[in-house]
Amino acid sequence: MLKRIFERGHRTGSAYALTTFARLQDGYAEDVEAYLSALPTGADSPFARIGTLHIARVQLFRALVHQGPKQSKTDTLQHAHVVFTSTIDGDLDPYLEELRRLVPECDEWWGCCVGYPGRENAGAFQGWVRSIQARPGLFRSAMPNATVAEVHAALALREQVIDFAVDAQGVDAETLRARFRGTF
Repeated sequence: MLKRIFERGHRTGSAYALTTFARLQDGYAEDVEAYLSALPTGADSPFARIGTLHIARVQLFRALVHQGPKQSKTDTLQHAHVVFTSTIDGDLDPYLEELRRLVPECDEWWGCCVGYPGRENAGAFQGWVRSIQARPGLFRSAMPNATVAEVHAALALREQVIDFAVDAQGVDAETLRARFRGTF
């Protein structure tokens, strides 16, 4: 019952939001920041290995900016924190297992954080990530019931329709109809 109540704030439709805050050990901020800025993006991103992942971001927080009027007030944190956010299809435990197995790079950004047990022991890894998990204050998803595979299929169809429309410029109606039936 308590797990379901806790999970409620993390889920919209079939999408699940994970946000973690891990305190960085002193003296590692510059190295971790350089490592994070050098991580590849897109298809080469370490996160591209996880098929249920919609989006992920890892960043270093050294300060917080007041989010009300007069946002010039900055609170410098006593210790830098590694903040990891992601949105996935499905449940947290299978995702954490994939993160542990498929993204060894997480040892680089979390490896300098207080209490990080490493990826070798699945239970310790999952327990640690859950211990630094924050409850989202507001979680929305543009496509809360679409899986990553469905989003990829929709984007591929969109490209196919655009290509068809470009190729069909100036074509007579009969040829257009024949091409349409042959394409879709």
